[in-house]
Amino acid sequence: MWPVRIWQASFDSIYSVFLLCRFLMTQKFYKGSARKWFTLDSVEIAHDNQIVARFNVSIISAPAEYSFHCQLVGTSSLYGAKLIPANIEAKNWDVYLSEFQIQGFNIHNNLFSYASDCTSFFSPGIWMGLVTSIVLLWILTYGIHMIMQLTTNSRFDDPKGQVLSVPQTE
Repeated sequence: MWPVRIWQASFDSIYSVFLLCRFLMTQKFYKGSARKWFTLDSVEIAHDNQIVARFNVSIISAPAEYSFHCQLVGTSSLYGAKLIPANIEAKNWDVYLSEFQIQGFNIHNNLFSYASDCTSFFSPGIWMGLVTSIVLLWILTYGIHMIMQLTTNSRFDDPKGQVLSVPQTE
């Protein structure tokens, strides 16, 4: 097992309420990808060095040489990465992190490296465009197939056949 890294951020307000936010990360080598990955395991919110709320984290991992970025991280299921309450007190908290980016290992010059994003390669807009294009392509293919299957009546093409007579009287 690789080392655990704890990153802390403190928040101070005019009401002198001091909150400490801890991000507990681990780094592990995976044989399948032949590289080290870091995982954010949990987020702790502490007040006066006592843990008030603890959240387990889902989906937040990236190769160790990359950073992780997600537009929205929070306790709601609407966000890209989810914080899951791990204790009773955490259920009373609604945590929302906008433009969240974290890198636990291999930091150079205090800058984030290339970001592994939480959104998939195919966003909903791309999926809608692909599905619409496939449906339209199928309609076009079906139309061309139907046009190619059109045949004329052999009665009009056969010069030795009976002549078509159309009566003019009513």
